[in-house]
Amino acid sequence: MKKYLVYAIVAVLLVVAGAMLWLSRDTSGAAAEAASASAGSGGGTAGSATPISPSQFKTGLEALPKSLSGTEVDGEFEVDANGHLKITRGVRNVFDYFLSTVGEEPIETILARIHAYIHFKLKDPAAGEADHILDGYIAYKKGLATIQPSAPPPPDQKTIDIDAIRRQMDQVAALRTQYLAPDVIQAFFGDEDAYDRYTLARIQLMQNKNLSDAARASQLAALEQQLPASIQENMKTVNQFQNLQALTDDCKKRNCTPAELRQVRENLVGPEATDRLENLDKENAAWDQRMNSWLSQRATILGNQSLSDSDRQQQLADARNSVFSQQEQVRVLALEHIHDDNASAKTPTTTQ
Repeated sequence: MKKYLVYAIVAVLLVVAGAMLWLSRDTSGAAAEAASASAGSGGGTAGSATPISPSQFKTGLEALPKSLSGTEVDGEFEVDANGHLKITRGVRNVFDYFLSTVGEEPIETILARIHAYIHFKLKDPAAGEADHILDGYIAYKKGLATIQPSAPPPPDQKTIDIDAIRRQMDQVAALRTQYLAPDVIQAFFGDEDAYDRYTLARIQLMQNKNLSDAARASQLAALEQQLPASIQENMKTVNQFQNLQALTDDCKKRNCTPAELRQVRENLVGPEATDRLENLDKENAAWDQRMNSWLSQRATILGNQSLSDSDRQQQLADARNSVFSQQEQVRVLALEHIHDDNASAKTPTTTQ
């Protein structure tokens, strides 16, 4: 189970440090083209069903590429009482909505769409401010292509080079400061950065074998409390499940006592949720006992060679109905298939 946990953590890490760069190239894979677009040299493949000259844009929404057909712009612009642009994540969402079509139409067309949309939705000074931020955002996207993503660890490696990932994240952070103002960086990337830091800290805790399970659980819970409220709400269930799964597996592998396991769970989810988990453990144990008993009974019926195939199946159905409710039988049949597949996989094959 620990091997699968490592793979899961690696997957999360790649989203944080590697995929972040590669995905950004979907919008900045245009970035390399963005500079040439700004210089007036276009490239790319037109993907719009009805090509339109950038000079004809009035709203930026004319003849949208197929991938955006029937959709609404993700994000929105807001202005303050003085007509200045409010710096929010919604601004980035607007940009990314249009930039998602890189490859469907030339980058200069995409940028013309965004600028047209800006001036369709905003008046100066907000419009000029949005134009300026867009120019910096595209330059940042272009710069991302120069940062080499960290390679994932080999499958047999149990730990991850967190320092290498942090160095890469520092490079990305430094790149942002070259093109974007601090308030823009915070609005555009603040939540992502907070979650990235949490993820690295979580991996480091999971790799620290000097901590007890209870101490690790307590520190994981403290880390989650440092996340922005919006992320805490969105990730609470997922994080609790991952942490519980990993720490419970570690605890059971060490043959920890019920009291130790309870302490681990209480540190993560509190006493009331721990009570529910313990009740669930009892229910699962009872179910496992019933299922094991049933599989033994089923094997006896299937092994009765004095019965015809049809009689064996009928006896099996009757026995199943007497042991399990109709609702339970859906689960039972699935587990029977899994049991049979596992048995087949363990049966050695012979060659002629």
